[in-house]
Amino acid sequence: MSKAVEDLQMLRLIKAFQRVRDGDARRKIVLYVEEEAQREAQLKTREPAPARS
Repeated sequence: MSKAVEDLQMLRLIKAFQRVRDGDARRKIVLYVEEEAQREAQLKTREPAPARS
């Protein structure tokens, strides 16, 4: 995905998050995003498995 598309998606998510008024829903969204960011960071730091022939 290109950087421009990712930036546009991020802006859309920010605008949608700002429209959420329920505090509990906002907390759940933040927790979910934090968990996903941690998972993604863990995947990036893992060593790639050696290729098998």
